[in-house]
Amino acid sequence: MSLGGYAGKLLRVNLTTGKIWSEPWTPEEMRLYVGGVGLGAKILYDEVGPRVNWDHRDNRLILATGPLAGLPVWGTGGLTVVTRGAMTNGATSTQANGFFGACLKFSGYDAIVIQGQAPRWAYLYINDDVVDLRDARHLLGKDTWETQDALSAEHGLSGHQLSVYSIGPAGENLVRFAAIQGDYGHVASKNGCGAVMGKKRLKAVCIVRGTRALAAADPRGVIQAADDIAHDLKTDPSARSLYEWGTLPAVVGLYKMGVLPIKNYTTNLAPPNVNMADWEGPKLRQGFDHRGHQCSACGMHHCHMQVIPKGKHKGELVDEPEYEGWSGAGWAIGCTDPTAVAWLNTRIDRACVDVNEFGWLCGWVMEGIEKGFITKAQLGFDLGWGDAEGANRLLQMISHRKGFGDLLAEGVKRAAEKLGGAAQDAAIYTVKGASPRGHDHRARWDEMLDTCTASTGTLESGIPVHVTEVGLPPRINPFNGEEVARQVAGILGRRHFEDSLGACIFTTRTRLENMCRALSAATGWNYTVTESVSFGRRTAAILRAFNLRCGIGPDVEYPSKRYGSTPTDGPAKGQAVGEQWEKMLDTWYGLVGYDRKTGKPKPETLKKLGLDWLLKDLWGKKR
Repeated sequence: MSLGGYAGKLLRVNLTTGKIWSEPWTPEEMRLYVGGVGLGAKILYDEVGPRVNWDHRDNRLILATGPLAGLPVWGTGGLTVVTRGAMTNGATSTQANGFFGACLKFSGYDAIVIQGQAPRWAYLYINDDVVDLRDARHLLGKDTWETQDALSAEHGLSGHQLSVYSIGPAGENLVRFAAIQGDYGHVASKNGCGAVMGKKRLKAVCIVRGTRALAAADPRGVIQAADDIAHDLKTDPSARSLYEWGTLPAVVGLYKMGVLPIKNYTTNLAPPNVNMADWEGPKLRQGFDHRGHQCSACGMHHCHMQVIPKGKHKGELVDEPEYEGWSGAGWAIGCTDPTAVAWLNTRIDRACVDVNEFGWLCGWVMEGIEKGFITKAQLGFDLGWGDAEGANRLLQMISHRKGFGDLLAEGVKRAAEKLGGAAQDAAIYTVKGASPRGHDHRARWDEMLDTCTASTGTLESGIPVHVTEVGLPPRINPFNGEEVARQVAGILGRRHFEDSLGACIFTTRTRLENMCRALSAATGWNYTVTESVSFGRRTAAILRAFNLRCGIGPDVEYPSKRYGSTPTDGPAKGQAVGEQWEKMLDTWYGLVGYDRKTGKPKPETLKKLGLDWLLKDLWGKKR
């Protein structure tokens, strides 16, 4: 019998040979690695060597959930994808929600570990004890929604009876920032995980909602913790608007702070004809007919489906954009028509690329056409600011690697470096190759530092929530580099803890104490806040050791010229992150216990985290 909260088995799939098998993992391993990214990081480190690049058949694609998935805690259908990703050629941890994690647990598994490369396109089918690889050639060319529709019809299932996570044309054609999307609008988007899936010739993973019962060690305790978490989300001033409107209020909230990215970081001011009151959360939602489409066990009021109310695409069904959709498919490319943004955001999801990277890429092309460092002849058509139809044309070129789209499919960093000069100066990326989230980090230095130092291709510490729990001040000066670095270092790994539970980050905007109570009730452990912090830092150290082994070190922990530039207008005008960057890095490295020169976790840090087994790999001998 498995430990409470766990199915107790990992599903292994070798696409090259077609072999499929399950293996148990022990309660001791569960306590050490929990699930999600914690489990995935250990498998990645153990099984993917330095010469196994993102496109090598021996790369692993790990689809994992955690011990809260399938239990009645809000938003516990979480999926974490761990692999060696195509953007940085380093470690990847990226999350999606929906119903995949719960369906996986109900099928009797905590994670799927995929290796090899299929001889022909296939999809993985899971229906309790029936697990096999099936021909997917009839699905090629279909976008993610079409793929889910086709597999639902093929298996005679509808609604949440079936969870399908697939790649679109972008993943099939190895676009470096291809994503994995499922359940109509839930996307694991970071670091080219969809390109890894495409290289493996795996079109989809299709899971029938299983029949396995899940047990909790303390069912009453799980319900009590879940109720307290829900109460926090409904009443805490920092979370209530998220409960009511999802991430929609962030558009106006971040605009007031100078964090909303506008026209490829060329300004922080809205156009004169735009009334920001029309972008308040309630206004955005009231403009569309909509219905709920929440994730497993979730009471949050977002993840809706909508109907386009007017214009060329009137009547089309779309998924309500989250904040990063309004950003990447909207403001970053100068598009301020909410209807057009909602439509384009869904086209991006269906083609299946990272909406943030697409926003940086498309905005860069639009600026290039305007300023001449990209020509109309190169692109094949004219593309001006705010042109959603033109942006979709660009998206299709990229997804199918047609014409100039073949270069753009490599992502903004590689495309900009290829063109050089003014083109490179205008591009937004990390030197490591990762895509920033959909913010103007020149007014959010904590996220810029987190993004550049992270080992996952995206944020590693995350957004500060109830930081006094871990001994940090409740507020800092966001433009004081030392204070920023102390905060980012102080919450290093918090995201890893959350992303190992099988829970959504929006429903973990509560105290760590509550999440630890839920975990303890599910498993029977006495899991403490101190242990959660140690777990997050241990996972971060494993991922950093993996990246260092891959040749990714401190020399690439920098923003590009435009990404690290100084705003010329708006609330953060004149705030120069570049002037404080080296001091920020020095402070961060000192506080997390890593060696500034080599990037390695110091021997004493490894010993404190219980990672003595990494000493020889990192330092040449045990110390």
